Amino acid sequence: MSNLSVFNFHHSNVRIQLLNNEPLFCLTDVIKILNIKNAHASRFNFSEKGIHKMYTPTKGGNQELLFVNEPNLYRVIFRSNKKEAIDFQNWVFDEVLPTIRKTGSYSLTINAEQQQAIQQAVNERVYRTDERHQAVYSKFHQQFKIPRYQDLPASKFNEAIEWLGGVTKTRKDMIEVNRTNLICLVHHMLWLNDFYIDNRLYDVFKMLGSNFGIRLHDHFGDGAFVASMFKQQLEKKQLQKL
Repeated sequence: MSNLSVFNFHHSNVRIQLLNNEPLFCLTDVIKILNIKNAHASRFNFSEKGIHKMYTPTKGGNQELLFVNEPNLYRVIFRSNKKEAIDFQNWVFDEVLPTIRKTGSYSLTINAEQQQAIQQAVNERVYRTDERHQAVYSKFHQQFKIPRYQDLPASKFNEAIEWLGGVTKTRKDMIEVNRTNLICLVHHMLWLNDFYIDNRLYDVFKMLGSNFGIRLHDHFGDGAFVASMFKQQLEKKQLQKL
């Protein structure tokens, strides 16, 4: 079963199909945003397992469109020379994917669980500061320019919790529990790629008459590319310090 979500990046729509809880990105939409010319699927060296042809509702009726998984999405981003490609990559990485993985869909506003977290954070602030609930909510609405707390954009949830004086459980757990494992994984992936290149293992496979070196080259190269992007995110959030 699949589930179509449509979200907006810089006033451009991107369609996402959820297939078995895996987000698949409409290739046509991504190519349009990244302004990639002569964009044929063969150009990106896609992994075949991450390509799906899916019938999708359009203005002209149901049409078969090409959707790609997350690793293949990064292959497309890597091919773009547009400066906005990094912004698009960071937006997908920081906002879209975490929201989809947590809620099962892309939500423009906070979900019921997040609404409860906001209420709890407000109660804790009232307890700490002796402010009245109405006063806290009024300041909250003014701070985020919304008429009700339920209208808070999902992308602003962490910022809102921090503004109220709390820490989201997800972020706290990631920093305190998973930080070391994430860093080790990133460095391991980068080391594998360097080891493969420095020892010229591709040439060794070639000398042995095997084409397996091509598959390993793509495997390690793609892993190193994704690991490099993730490392940038870790450094930006200052999670690299143990």
